[in-house]
Amino acid sequence: MAGTVVVRCRAGHLFTTIWIPGASLKSVRLGWWRFQRCPVGRHWTLVTPARESELGESDLAAAHQVHDARVP
Repeated sequence: MAGTVVVRCRAGHLFTTIWIPGASLKSVRLGWWRFQRCPVGRHWTLVTPARESELGESDLAAAHQVHDARVP
């Protein structure tokens, strides 16, 4: 899994971010989780990749409309 990925923050917000295993430029890696800014809720939080197969079409569409910052 690398590239643009749908993630979910601890508050349940969905958005897309660039996810490169073993590397992070704009977040702090904590194993499978990352601590980064959520652009939906505008707060700092832990995020994890969401299983797109478990998301509905409206959730996926909403997630793909919100991207985090592209540069650190």
